[in-house]
Amino acid sequence: MKTPVLDLDADAGDETLMDEMARQDFRALEAMYLRYRPTLRAVLLKILGNPMEADDVLQDVFVQLWTRAGDYCPRGGRPLGWLITLARRRAIDRVRQRAAYQRATDRFEKELRHPLLDAAREFASVETAAHGGDLRELLKDAMRHIPEKQREALDRAFLDGMTHREVAADLRLPLGTVKTRIELGLRKLRSVLAGSRREVW
Repeated sequence: MKTPVLDLDADAGDETLMDEMARQDFRALEAMYLRYRPTLRAVLLKILGNPMEADDVLQDVFVQLWTRAGDYCPRGGRPLGWLITLARRRAIDRVRQRAAYQRATDRFEKELRHPLLDAAREFASVETAAHGGDLRELLKDAMRHIPEKQREALDRAFLDGMTHREVAADLRLPLGTVKTRIELGLRKLRSVLAGSRREVW
């Protein structure tokens, strides 16, 4: 005689589902997901304001629920309250990460928008030592030492005055690839110019 199978979706209370998840019963996770996905997604959307991010964080919440189901204690409140707390924390972490990334990107953009001015200040002694030679010519010569792919990104960003997004569109490349090429190109440029300074000294 077969033992009746508990219909976790329809019959089980939240505490029972948490117990079953702690025993690695995947059906319990599915039941919790179906039961509380709309509520948690609404919470996440309110904080994040972006459906795709909300779905990403929602997935993280249920992964954490699965891995930490054994940590749940009924004395701490109902499972739904615990889930909402997890969701809020995850969403706030995502907002902080987004803000930190944006600040770092802004700083990077600001630094890269005026590299020739920075180079002019840093290597003014090169221009003086080169008997009044034109700094632009010095930089142009230094650019010949930059790998072609990095050079074409630098040319568009700083000589043509394009934004990184415009460079990416013009070269038909991902934005991240363009930023990486510009950053590497600037490092190489500074290295070349530093070598020029040592030579003239």
